[in-house]
Amino acid sequence: MKSKTILGIAAVTAIAVFAAWALDIGHSITGGHSRAVKSLIARNIEARGGANAWRSVTSLRLAGQMDLGQGMHVPYTIDQKRPSRMCLEFEFEKQMATQCVAEGGGWKLLPYLGRNVPEAMTTDELRAMSESASIDGLLFDSERRGYTIEILGHEQVQGRDTVKLEVTLPAGSKRWVYLDAETALEVRMDSLRKLRGRERLVETYYYDWRETDGLLISRRQVTTTDGMEGSNFLTVENVAVNPPVDDERFRMPLAEAGNGSGGNAS
Repeated sequence: MKSKTILGIAAVTAIAVFAAWALDIGHSITGGHSRAVKSLIARNIEARGGANAWRSVTSLRLAGQMDLGQGMHVPYTIDQKRPSRMCLEFEFEKQMATQCVAEGGGWKLLPYLGRNVPEAMTTDELRAMSESASIDGLLFDSERRGYTIEILGHEQVQGRDTVKLEVTLPAGSKRWVYLDAETALEVRMDSLRKLRGRERLVETYYYDWRETDGLLISRRQVTTTDGMEGSNFLTVENVAVNPPVDDERFRMPLAEAGNGSGGNAS
């Protein structure tokens, strides 16, 4: 049972995803981004392939391995489709688990926990996964999406000079993004997640940026969680840009559906 508990936490955190400038450090931008923030975000988007390349993406499929600790690695697939639809599917003990979000809510199927019918996500699960569902990433179109961004200053992260941004989402949750001062790519992102009944700091480090069809994507992410030993990694072994993904992929199967969207007890 311990391994299954670890698996559940790792799956959440996995879906759980960017030269010094003369910046107006510490200035909070509400209802619009300052010139410094706009410039920094533009550099990040350009480094990842450019706005036009990302706007041409209607669907994205990532596949690889998730490390769940204790030597357990499982294959996974993430399908994303505009607008803000995402499914994570992974195999554990020869059973397929699924977590999906779309405009109408979110659902999960977790047979490794003995839950063999689809059920609605909890409110916290739905919020956490929905905030990660954008194909383009956190900073793309951030002003249009109503994010508030504050530049907190420069910090050294794993020997690299980074610019630290605090990103406040419309619902009030926050992310802290560290962009490489030279390349403008993400080095690390921090978030707060409710796990085991308490809020914990989750740190995700980004490595091995590689290009596919004009898009630069991190192929290895390492996550550490406050209060938990060790770290977990996620690798991206295959990337498919604009694969055919039917809308039914994201809908909770009606024949065995639970009761609605969001807010169920886990």
